[in-house]
Amino acid sequence: MLCAPLLRAGVPKTPVWSLGITLALVQRLGSALGSREEPEFVTARAGESVVLGCDVIHPLTGQPPPYVVEWFKFGVPIPIFIKFGFYPPHVDPEYAGRASLHDKASLRIEQVRSEDQGWYECKVLMLDQQYDTFHNGSWVHLTVNAPPTFTETPPQYVEAKEGSSVTLTCMAFGNPKPIVTWLREGDLLGANGKYQVSDGSLTVLSVSREDRGAYTCRAYSIQGEAVHTTRLLVQGPPFIVSPPENITVNISQDALFTCQAEAYPGNLTYLWYWEEENVYFKNDLKLRVRILIDGTLIIFRVKPEDAGKYTCIPSNSLGRSPSASAYLTVQYPARVVNMPPIIYVPIGIHGYIRCPVEAEPPVTLVKWNKDGRPLRIEKYSGWNLLEDGSIRIEEATEDALGTYTCVPYNALGTMGQSPPARLVLKDPPYFTVLPGWEYRQEAGRELLIPCAAAGDPFPIIAWRKVPGLPDKSAVPLIRSLGKDDHGEWECVATNIVASITASTHLTVVGTSPHAPTSVHVVAAMTSANVSWEPGYDGGYEQTFSVWYGPLMKRAQFGPHDWLSLPVPAGSSWLLVDTLEPETAYQFSVLAQNKLGSPVLALPHLRGVPVPSALSPAFPVTTPEPLVLVTPPRCLTANRTQQGVLLSWLPPANHSFPIDRYIMEFRVAEKWEILDDGIPGSESEFFAKDLSQDTWYEFRVLAVMQDLISEPSNVAGVSSTGEGWLLLSPWLWGCELGSGGCRAVMDVPNTALTPGCLPTGAGEDKSPEHCRAQHAPALR
Repeated sequence: MLCAPLLRAGVPKTPVWSLGITLALVQRLGSALGSREEPEFVTARAGESVVLGCDVIHPLTGQPPPYVVEWFKFGVPIPIFIKFGFYPPHVDPEYAGRASLHDKASLRIEQVRSEDQGWYECKVLMLDQQYDTFHNGSWVHLTVNAPPTFTETPPQYVEAKEGSSVTLTCMAFGNPKPIVTWLREGDLLGANGKYQVSDGSLTVLSVSREDRGAYTCRAYSIQGEAVHTTRLLVQGPPFIVSPPENITVNISQDALFTCQAEAYPGNLTYLWYWEEENVYFKNDLKLRVRILIDGTLIIFRVKPEDAGKYTCIPSNSLGRSPSASAYLTVQYPARVVNMPPIIYVPIGIHGYIRCPVEAEPPVTLVKWNKDGRPLRIEKYSGWNLLEDGSIRIEEATEDALGTYTCVPYNALGTMGQSPPARLVLKDPPYFTVLPGWEYRQEAGRELLIPCAAAGDPFPIIAWRKVPGLPDKSAVPLIRSLGKDDHGEWECVATNIVASITASTHLTVVGTSPHAPTSVHVVAAMTSANVSWEPGYDGGYEQTFSVWYGPLMKRAQFGPHDWLSLPVPAGSSWLLVDTLEPETAYQFSVLAQNKLGSPVLALPHLRGVPVPSALSPAFPVTTPEPLVLVTPPRCLTANRTQQGVLLSWLPPANHSFPIDRYIMEFRVAEKWEILDDGIPGSESEFFAKDLSQDTWYEFRVLAVMQDLISEPSNVAGVSSTGEGWLLLSPWLWGCELGSGGCRAVMDVPNTALTPGCLPTGAGEDKSPEHCRAQHAPALR
């Protein structure tokens, strides 16, 4: 019977993973117990087959005795494989179906695994003779190279709420040990403010909608690579990817607004609003609208009343829903709406006959009929047809009485004539009590300003501050006065006939000063002249100070960023002369009196312990240091057989080299560019292909860096006769003399006009001056 495998003394039963330590152990065993072969090193790739060699040494004489083959794996206390004769082998469960005897004693392992790597010992035991069992057998080290394989990966889909953080873990095994990285859309992710990467784990911080998408884990080594992709789904409110756009349709057509949104989860619902009202709650519209599942809004058979703002709001019950708006414009022929049956025109003052029109596009024409016949407005003195189609009557008389109809038109036509309206003359309202021209009262006190009117029908009284909208008060103005009440006021009396106004000025005494207005800044290199119009002083003497600071520190403004300068008494301007060149500043003017006001809550002056009034900040930039480029000089035009040769001298002053010249010409009033790329080193240009029978004028400009000079003098030429050029042309130019450039002209066979002298004689004259005098001779 086969006995249990023999365990050799001195062989440790616990793993020793260091190759050096293991080899030293084998060498010590070999030297102590007998001669052994050198260990064998075998390398295999995971999934392949490998043979671990082992030799059997038989006796020199006789038949080979029966023997037992044992294979141990270092670190495993019992043999992993035992074979005796024809009996079935005993195989460790980890090697079942994969281990078999090869040749006499070698071990064949199929489908090699990464965990098969390690030291193996083969032992051959002769059963009928006394042999040193260590004489037969050998040590083999198996190295298993394996491509990366994942031992842990995140799910295919991972959900995360917007604003939270999520970690994706990816672990891989292989030999050699693989490197694990994370990629998004092909880009390698590293540790930053958005991502944290450590030991194969990726953490996405503060998840937002932009973080959604595919994340790829890649494990790689020299043996290969493995990849795994996970999609991050961000739970949050919808995001509108295709907002609605403004549309214009004609009346009775269908209108369609698209609104597409994305969200996770995708259980989207869409609401549509007209102005601030749900389209399904709006009378007349609710029966003609439909919202499709993709958010599209359809409005059937649109009417003019459907025009306006439409707002799409997608929702998935998470977070705050976004919104997007667009406008519907409904085009329709001009139409009259709410034409009154009676038109009241005031007696003694101007009045209007109005045609209340709605139209899209706007009205282009209004035709009027009076008493059934076309109205000829030009026959009525003081009558004018206004742009909106209304008739303005300077002073109505009985000639205006009658029945009126109007027909408005636009680009699409008209919807027809208005209902008839009868014109009635009526006295306008009139004031029975007028407010005074001016009132003065202390702040905090009450003031009664009288105003009363009468008329038929009785007028309504309202007050309004100028500029401003009517006050709702229908009684004379009664107020507890404050600083804001200072200024112009109007009493308005209105009835169906007309509105009349009466004005008064209210001075509120005992307040802080009013802010200066019309602040103006003129900047120089290192200074700025600040001027302003003083506001009302509040009833007390006021003083001013100018505050200024660099504009680029706007986001961090504090009191220390600003400087202030006092303004001499009685002055409304100040020169600030401590500025830096090429620096943007802003200026404010503060007014204060003995009362002052609470500290202003402006970001750039918060905390300044000066009760004051402040004008709006005025930004200005100091100019760059002066850079000069004067015009080119002495432009002349000389005739040749091929064209006109234009010559000039460079500018007398230029801070930097001239980059290029621009040659311009004109045949009428407008100057046009002939060539804008003449090199700066050139001083001549050849003008060809001029039109016949045409007067040409030329001028040249210099370009230095980004600066363009003023134009040079003008040189003129006329092309008449055969070919393209006048045989006796008038060539204008100039010559450099002791007094600078002098006008020169060459007019063959033409007498010179007095005052337009040859070179070196008399007074300089402009080309325009002489051209005007010689033009008749050249026509």
